[in-house]
Amino acid sequence: MENPKSNFAYNQWKMLVNDWINLTIARIPEEAFNLEVSPGKNNGVYILGHLVVSDDDFSVYMGKGDFLFPEYRDLFANGTKCLSPENYPSVKEILEKWKAVCDKNEKIYQELKDIEFDELHALCEDPENDWFKTKERIIQAWQLHQAYHAGQLGIIESIAKSNIKLKEQKK
Repeated sequence: MENPKSNFAYNQWKMLVNDWINLTIARIPEEAFNLEVSPGKNNGVYILGHLVVSDDDFSVYMGKGDFLFPEYRDLFANGTKCLSPENYPSVKEILEKWKAVCDKNEKIYQELKDIEFDELHALCEDPENDWFKTKERIIQAWQLHQAYHAGQLGIIESIAKSNIKLKEQKK
């Protein structure tokens, strides 16, 4: 089997994106993206935008492309404050950008070779002190990050379903 590490990373990425994130997103009513994971924490709109930004970063770290949506960095990058949903683009717009970023990253994963895993990532300036250091660590960290936010989206889905059941019971 040629490039087994690359094939594994690609298959895991597909599972995270298609089976965890996208299926969860599909089950959340659009208005429920306004919900927060818990009081004062990330809302669904912010999580979606944050996934767009972080996965857009992936290509840059891998040395395989530029940002598609640099204008989203000021809204959704690490260190930005989660705002009320009305301060963000629409869920529909964010999901369109999410699809574009996923399409870009799928091509990167499809073309990835095992020999690249030990290469320094494209933004590594200090290999001794850069925790991510290699492309393999970028892949691992980005996929863990996706899983974390998939879990948050799952919480929002659960809250939305509970709210729907409560409304039905009150009728």
